[in-house]
Amino acid sequence: MEFLKWKHHIESLERMDGFLPLERDQAKEALEYLQKMLGHDFLWRATAREPGIARHPVLQLLANFAPCSRRGIARFAGHLRILEGSQNLDKVLARLDDITQFDHDALLIKLAAKLVGEGLRARFEPTMEVEDNQRQPDLRLDDPFTGETVFVEVATQTTAKKEREATNASSAVIGAVFGISFNLCISGRWYKTPSKQVLGAILERIKGSALRALNERTIVFVQEEDTLEMALCHRDEKARVLDPWSKERGLSCGFLGPVIRSNDTIRLKYKIGRKQAQLPPDNANVIVILATDAFLRAGGVRRIINEVEEEVLKYDHVHLVIVHGEYIDDRAVPFTGHDRDHRYTRRIVDGTAENDLLLLNRHSRMKLSPNLREKFCRVF
Repeated sequence: MEFLKWKHHIESLERMDGFLPLERDQAKEALEYLQKMLGHDFLWRATAREPGIARHPVLQLLANFAPCSRRGIARFAGHLRILEGSQNLDKVLARLDDITQFDHDALLIKLAAKLVGEGLRARFEPTMEVEDNQRQPDLRLDDPFTGETVFVEVATQTTAKKEREATNASSAVIGAVFGISFNLCISGRWYKTPSKQVLGAILERIKGSALRALNERTIVFVQEEDTLEMALCHRDEKARVLDPWSKERGLSCGFLGPVIRSNDTIRLKYKIGRKQAQLPPDNANVIVILATDAFLRAGGVRRIINEVEEEVLKYDHVHLVIVHGEYIDDRAVPFTGHDRDHRYTRRIVDGTAENDLLLLNRHSRMKLSPNLREKFCRVF
């Protein structure tokens, strides 16, 4: 299948609109670099563990024909270039085709690259001498300027069962549409997650609608009362028919919803309690947790601080806990603020809001030097 070949995506760049010439060249170099670093068969391997061609995050990026997706690919390749020569990087690269590990490893690569860019040296697991089944932090960073060593443990907070069911429903829709053709574009909203039986019926309607949108070059709507609202069109018609329809409804390409309640802060506290045990007791340590949903719930940053701070203070060998989250929001604006010892930053990258909350443990026995802590503040 052409979609699972790097060559197809490299050649497709010439047919994609919205690029500056330099961006197109950067995207091409990035795809060629990833082919070399990850292997010619990486895209095939990325489908091996999970059925559905567009389940792996790299494949989802490649299935998105917006220029921002290729800029995201270029940023990921740039992070790997920075880390070339870092100890044990090959172990991380070898598991990037694993969809169950990718979010963890992508965050690990991203933060390591940014901190190496600040002059630190990175070593991936194993990060300490291996003896007696000793637990190993994900990342060791050495600062040649201060002589400090800091260990970092990375975690991802997976979604609750109801949220996974919603995600799987959206993935099934994407698979049904792109199973017809990658020349289609979709936009829609779930009002609730359908049962398996109802989802099956919806998918059959979507396949028929996808064929009509592809063949007739028109926008086609699929609606299920109280459950789903969506539209499809040929990607050549996206700007003319799908974008205006989406804008009227506050949508972008892809899917929104449904709204699901989940107690993220309790799960964050549990995650901190588990991950601190991976870190050496006589060192200044950092925990980084990917928990996007925590920033989207009512109360946001202030709620996270009020409900999670007490858990951070329990562990005197953990100096920083960083909660990280990314979500698409083209209306978000950059922001930096402080709440007592804690710092919150929102950066905007290609319409994606990157959120970082640095929770400082003022009671930790071992602390990062002001110089090293400032490097973390510049990255997060």
